[in-house]
Amino acid sequence: MPQDYFLRMIEQIAQMLAAILALRKAGRNREAIEQIAGACQDHVGIPLEIVRRSSPETLLQLLEPGGALRYVRAVILAELLMQASAVQEDQDKSREALITRAQAYALLSDALPHLPPTEQSVYRKKMELLRSSSGDKA
Repeated sequence: MPQDYFLRMIEQIAQMLAAILALRKAGRNREAIEQIAGACQDHVGIPLEIVRRSSPETLLQLLEPGGALRYVRAVILAELLMQASAVQEDQDKSREALITRAQAYALLSDALPHLPPTEQSVYRKKMELLRSSSGDKA
């Protein structure tokens, strides 16, 4: 997969995530979740409700038909799940947030070896944050 394509996708996703973050910071969590759901459908091709009900293993299987884009879609979905987890924490839904973080971690873990080196560094740090926020000291 060409690195420039991957980097362009990351830029687009960064803009989308910035909009979601702005909604969260403004206390507009319902709208943030609507944006996450729309982005999940539009950029990943899986409805958020399906994602919420799926195990990490099932999510990886759902992404498999995407070929080389599988890993880009996995990173996008992981980013969206990290935002969803933050909203869940804001809403005192700690159990749901923990599950959502576990899904994001599994997606990043699967995609990491296929990312460009600079992105690997970024996502290793995010994985460590996910692990530490989940209480896993491994």
